Amino acid sequence: MSHHALETLVVNTVHESPLTAATLVALSDSGEWAVIERDGQRLDAAVATGCLVRPRPGDTVLTFGGEDGLFVVQVLRRPGGGPATVSVPGGGPLAIAGESLSLTARRRLSLEGDRLDLRGRSLALVAEATTWLGKRITGVVERFQLSAQTHETNARTMVEKAVTRTAVVEETDTLRAETRLVKVGGMAAESAASKVVAVADDLRLDGQRITMG
Repeated sequence: MSHHALETLVVNTVHESPLTAATLVALSDSGEWAVIERDGQRLDAAVATGCLVRPRPGDTVLTFGGEDGLFVVQVLRRPGGGPATVSVPGGGPLAIAGESLSLTARRRLSLEGDRLDLRGRSLALVAEATTWLGKRITGVVERFQLSAQTHETNARTMVEKAVTRTAVVEETDTLRAETRLVKVGGMAAESAASKVVAVADDLRLDGQRITMG
């Protein structure tokens, strides 16, 4: 084969290549269809399922033309950079699987959805500060243990219910309240090495039998 024939074959192969770069002009809301501009012509193209980076108008994209039509297969360049969105054309489900997965964000990592499920044999959350905002938080566990240098709870109404309750205070237990009501259905027993009861106005003991001493 002569040198001229070889050059002609290479040129024809390049021109007849089904892969061509184009500029994306518009994208449907579902992300399944696009309008591209190539060689001064605007053409309709379907977004390939493997094009996981959602194209945007102005992007330089790689297109493939075949018997089944014209497809946008990849985003090659985005003028000015800008954020990239990974999604399946048409809004279908997307699953990522691997032996080990890592998500790293230099500034912020956001997870958003109508429902968020985290499942695993072990979950470790390490942060300097955490904030929980919601109308309701429900937890069902076999054992709940909380360890803190300082623990503060603020609530308009607080209700505790347990079959058996044990409170251990190694140093000082202080209770401040405007009014305190204690009702025990059975027997109430209290013991101390020394106890002082001080009232400003009235101290009243009422019972069918009162034994002191």
